[in-house]
Amino acid sequence: MSKKRLTINDADRRQWILNDEGLYLLWKDTRLGLPEYIKANREFIDEVIRNVLEGRKPAHYLRYGG
Repeated sequence: MSKKRLTINDADRRQWILNDEGLYLLWKDTRLGLPEYIKANREFIDEVIRNVLEGRKPAHYLRYGG
């Protein structure tokens, strides 16, 4: 069985940033608007999302470790 690659769009990234404390704080520290932050950090945001969804890291790990 082949493993399907999860598709993540900017709306998904936005929701994750607004709901994950670590991503939220990283975004706020930049003082960029949310669309600009997403555009500049898509690969990193996707990596964080996949780490959580695929069980490699716990939710909010950027803030609380894991």
